[in-house]
Amino acid sequence: MTGKLEGRKSIIIGGGGGIGGAIAHRFYAEGASVAVVDANAAAAESRAEELRSAAGNGDVFALGIDIGDPDAAKRAIEDTAKALGGLDTTVHSAATREPTATVEEMHFEHWNEALRVNLTSMFLLSKFAIPHLRSAGGGVIINIASQLGSVVTAGRPAYHATKGAVIQLTKAIAIENTQDNIRAVTISPGAIETDRLLARHNSIEAIREKLTPGHPIGRLGQPDDIAGAALFVASEDAAFMTGTDLIIDGGYTAV
Repeated sequence: MTGKLEGRKSIIIGGGGGIGGAIAHRFYAEGASVAVVDANAAAAESRAEELRSAAGNGDVFALGIDIGDPDAAKRAIEDTAKALGGLDTTVHSAATREPTATVEEMHFEHWNEALRVNLTSMFLLSKFAIPHLRSAGGGVIINIASQLGSVVTAGRPAYHATKGAVIQLTKAIAIENTQDNIRAVTISPGAIETDRLLARHNSIEAIREKLTPGHPIGRLGQPDDIAGAALFVASEDAAFMTGTDLIIDGGYTAV
């Protein structure tokens, strides 16, 4: 049986992390070739090794690089296109772990780092990827935003600002590139049980006790919940979808 992404060539930024890794596995299982790109080179290679030992028939490429500056972003795209024989799908799931702080308390360097990692690197990824997607006859750009790009909690001003901007940036990319058969969509997860979430709490039990009540579905999300959404957006099942934000948050923003 042919996979939904058979023959596709994808780059996944933050592919060494929980959400990015789950997306990499789902794409590879559905027939895509996958470039796993992560600022943590060991995490990128480890994820690539997992894919190589899993069921799939695409190519796998690993690259340890931080794409938060133009030269690095261009290199990531060019190296990926060379390794995979082209590029038609991008996923950006990387984000920084900024300290909890109000606007008054936040250090300027933490604000700038959040902008660089969460927003500027997404701009750069798309800037250098779009010509390759155009050459491929079209493609899909998926940017991972957050439910916190639409609603606000205290102590996360940089995260809120960047994720809200990601949603708007992706809409602009979508509208600018429809003539080239390029779709662009954000996915906004609720609280997902990953190491990144655990870093802000003492234990997974503490996370669940604190955050589950805000998710009416009665549980926190799993990386595979977001991977399933990314597969849908990347596939032809979502051929009429562009310029929108797909919220996968267990009802968090509904109440």
